[in-house]
Amino acid sequence: MVKITINNEVFEVAEDLSILEAARLHNIFIPTLCSHTDLKPFHSLKLADKVYQGNKVFVNDDNADFNKVDSCGLCVVLINGSQEPVSSCETIVEDGMVISTDLNTETKTLKNNQQKNFIPILANHPHCCLTCSHRDGCPMTEESCMFGNKQPEICCEISGDCEFQRISDYVGIAPETPKFTNPNRERIYDAGLFMRDYNLCISCGRCVRACQQLRNVFALGAVISDGKLIIGTVKGEHLTDSDCKFCGACAEVCPTGSIQDIRKPRLKTKDELVPCQANCPADVDIPNYLRLIKDGNPQASAEVIASKLSFPNSLGKMCFHPCETDCRRNDLSENANGYSDSISIRQAKDYAMSNAVIEPEKAKNPTGKKVAIIGAGPAGLTTAFYLSLNGHQVKVFEKEEHSGGMLKYGIPDYRLDQITLDKDLTRIFSSGVELINNFEVGKNNTIDDLISEYDAVYLATGLSKSRHLPIPVTESDNIHYGIEFLNKAMKKEYNSQYFADKNIIVIGGGNVSTDAARTAVRLGAKSTTIICLEKEDEMPAYRQEIVEGLDEGIIIKNSWGILSIEHKEGKDNDSDDNDEKDILNINLQKCISVFDANKQFSPKYDEDTKETAKADVVIICIGQTIDMGVLNGFSNQKIENKSLIKISAGTSYTSIKGLFAGGDIVSGPASVIDAIGMSKRAAEEIDLFIGGKGEIRGTQSIEVAQEPLIGRKNGFAFENREEVELNPTENRKNSFMPIELCYTNESAISEASRCLQCDLRLNIGHNPHPPEKFITFDMANINKIENECGVIQLLDSEKQIFLIKGSADIKETLEEFFDDDKDASYFVYEYDQLFTKKESELVQDYVRKYGKMPDSGDDLDDLF
Repeated sequence: MVKITINNEVFEVAEDLSILEAARLHNIFIPTLCSHTDLKPFHSLKLADKVYQGNKVFVNDDNADFNKVDSCGLCVVLINGSQEPVSSCETIVEDGMVISTDLNTETKTLKNNQQKNFIPILANHPHCCLTCSHRDGCPMTEESCMFGNKQPEICCEISGDCEFQRISDYVGIAPETPKFTNPNRERIYDAGLFMRDYNLCISCGRCVRACQQLRNVFALGAVISDGKLIIGTVKGEHLTDSDCKFCGACAEVCPTGSIQDIRKPRLKTKDELVPCQANCPADVDIPNYLRLIKDGNPQASAEVIASKLSFPNSLGKMCFHPCETDCRRNDLSENANGYSDSISIRQAKDYAMSNAVIEPEKAKNPTGKKVAIIGAGPAGLTTAFYLSLNGHQVKVFEKEEHSGGMLKYGIPDYRLDQITLDKDLTRIFSSGVELINNFEVGKNNTIDDLISEYDAVYLATGLSKSRHLPIPVTESDNIHYGIEFLNKAMKKEYNSQYFADKNIIVIGGGNVSTDAARTAVRLGAKSTTIICLEKEDEMPAYRQEIVEGLDEGIIIKNSWGILSIEHKEGKDNDSDDNDEKDILNINLQKCISVFDANKQFSPKYDEDTKETAKADVVIICIGQTIDMGVLNGFSNQKIENKSLIKISAGTSYTSIKGLFAGGDIVSGPASVIDAIGMSKRAAEEIDLFIGGKGEIRGTQSIEVAQEPLIGRKNGFAFENREEVELNPTENRKNSFMPIELCYTNESAISEASRCLQCDLRLNIGHNPHPPEKFITFDMANINKIENECGVIQLLDSEKQIFLIKGSADIKETLEEFFDDDKDASYFVYEYDQLFTKKESELVQDYVRKYGKMPDSGDDLDDLF
């Protein structure tokens, strides 16, 4: 350790630190552009043989010497005993060293030196956004500038949130700085993920060092051409050519916006940076569990998954993976291969859970609080599980013989086998949850009874009834309804040839209809047809279900509405035999549109295009609704609205104290993962309501070691998704055996290796911001001001400007404002001989931003 003095303060620091590193450790700001907190110094960059900027190729000069290329030169400081300022990023501290970084108290040598070094950087970077007097009030557009600036001088997308801009404001721009001359460099869009604008590049080399030092990918490189550092891709025009892994480290460290995310110029939050996890209702740490699979550790991966989920095994089989919808690999594959191809997140989850054992979790000490859960489906059991782990006594009331709800009685075995479901149920009940089955609330007792007996009640019965068509439908034993049909099928009330030699028509385009149709196939149907209002690309059923159904021989008639269903007795003329049959005529009308301009359900029909379809059996699957029996005997039924239970927005609270609700009974038909996410939040709210802290298991993340040096991989951008093996179509049509087989070790590792590891970007630091320009409004700071012309701005405690005043003597004016007890917490000042012009500019900016005039500190306000 050595002792140094910075700005008259003595510090003890490690002897191998640079002055810049030592200053940052003690929150002393030194401006810099080429340096970054997570990167080695500027000259640590390794030169490439050649780089590409679009179709232009640059190679190194003969005898190129990177050490002769100057860094940004902005981090200069003064050291006692030195004649000239020195670079703080490359000067190592020495014992007894006395350093000054203070631009306000030292001679102008330091500031002048910084501004001089800034000139060549500014000359090669558009800088109207730095010098425009109206930038703070500018309603920026991409096409034009109200002050006459032209492309590419017009302010870029990150104006106002730009490190380069902040440094410029701190250092200042020398009057002799030349105007920017447009070099017309390339602007390249890469894989729908990044934009690289070489007109904004200042050759700081941070992106290249990040690619080399943080990731070990070397997709970006630099050469010295004509004595200048040139940045580009190393193997071709695009990042895909250079085996980039699209981790985003380069965009994260770029100070100018030369490399930007296309989705949004500046991604900041975890939700923005890791869209797969943001789209998961249960907030599962997807990048980490994929990383563990890639590293060959499915057990640890499964533990990460199970830490956030009540049904981790089941979701591996049948989650409809909203995480995959916004996976950034989709954009990359679309660009590289011509089609979206996300990471197979759900199937990777299935692999991890199928190759691991999750031990039951122990509950906390008993709290003495009692909670009743109505409904043993995924919503009710999720809330029960997490409340039980918190030590509460939880009883679940279920009208069926077994728990599981729609997972048990609504999702066919070919999608979710009972062995897998039982793993999750065993884990849940091992937490201490008690099940009361064959018990109907509304019949055996009422909601009022439960509210009086328990500290809280959670209503989660789901939507266990099918909606009926609002048209004439004949009475027939051959007309079934989707939810009830699937329930009976799961209870094995139909034999394997129940629909033998029968033609089945399923009405509806959602997931229940595809499940019903595929179940009918497995019950021996001669033919199965789905008829729905929607066009193929509008069907609410998940695409995978549609594709697999078509593969199993199901026919889909899109864009037809049902006028009526009529019973016809007698011989079917279209049949191959002469037996008498009961035939159902389904009268159809062509649907020309399903939704109106506001995306509301409002079908329109072609009245002149009609036809009739014939079937032996019709299964109607047009929606789900509540079994209203649960509300029988309940004294306050106003919680029901449009066949759903009303709750306070964004919560699980009903209008009745102690009664909570969640899952499909609140949201309408949704996925299992949606119900789980909602019910985790309900568990937090119930825990808080009954005296807990509102904290449950399943919200904290497991710490996982991350290897940031992800390395290079040839052809990474062009890798295709690893498809899981499916049971042969002919085999699965005749049984309810699972359709999917699990990934092998090799295929799981290969698929997980396609992940872009977006979350690694969260671990990249950021350079400190310059000190705020706001000065505390007190006499000590006012006395530091010189008696010169300029403009004053006063700000309140929230740092909002409320007064703008030009003055021939700003110190004297500030003293007057202080004596007048102006209600200010901070002030800002600028010396300006033409203060009336500057005052006018600031007032214009204020009016443009707030739509009113600021105070001017005198009685002339009324004139405005």
